[in-house]
Amino acid sequence: MILALASAPRPAGLAALYALLSARHPRRVLAAYLVAGFVFSVAIGLMIVSFFHGVDVRREGTTLNALVEMLAGAVALGYAAGVGTGRAELPSRGNSAGGRQARMIERLQQPSVGTAAVAGVATHLPGLFYLVALNAIVADGGSVAAGIAAVLLFNAIWFVSAFAAVVYFLIRPGAARRAFGRASAWARKHARGTTVLVFAVVGAYLFVKGTYNLVE
Repeated sequence: MILALASAPRPAGLAALYALLSARHPRRVLAAYLVAGFVFSVAIGLMIVSFFHGVDVRREGTTLNALVEMLAGAVALGYAAGVGTGRAELPSRGNSAGGRQARMIERLQQPSVGTAAVAGVATHLPGLFYLVALNAIVADGGSVAAGIAAVLLFNAIWFVSAFAAVVYFLIRPGAARRAFGRASAWARKHARGTTVLVFAVVGAYLFVKGTYNLVE
């Protein structure tokens, strides 16, 4: 749940939602964006959980999971430090990935259903936190049903803000556009600080948790 909440504030996803809310006929493209992103993310999680089901990870996997959490925590802390000091660029700035994101957002000004679906996938590619969460689900050694439930819970938390935004738009479209316009502007302005805070807090959590589990 912690990792899912940390995955939610993606500036690219917020910008894509705002662009789709501003489209001439937004309902179909919003549905395509959300369904494609959710189905893709869940499918990735289910494939990983299903692939590793049946492997005896309850003992060796506990140590491996702790090491993965420590490594992921160190990577997250390093990234937070790099962004905070200006040595590392945000994904939306200064590199080819940022250029692709900018072009994608521009295409969403007049989107087709297919373009919106592609954007839904592109803005919900598995990141560090999702991969660590999947590692924890596998290491737990539970049943397939438990793994499926955990994957669905992660994605439900990750997507809940986007679903809530669409519901708000359906009820009050004008107010939703204005609210997301302000939120998108705020996210662009504070992207660096938000990134540093999220990666520092979650990185410290993962590193401490992994260290504790390793020496316990």
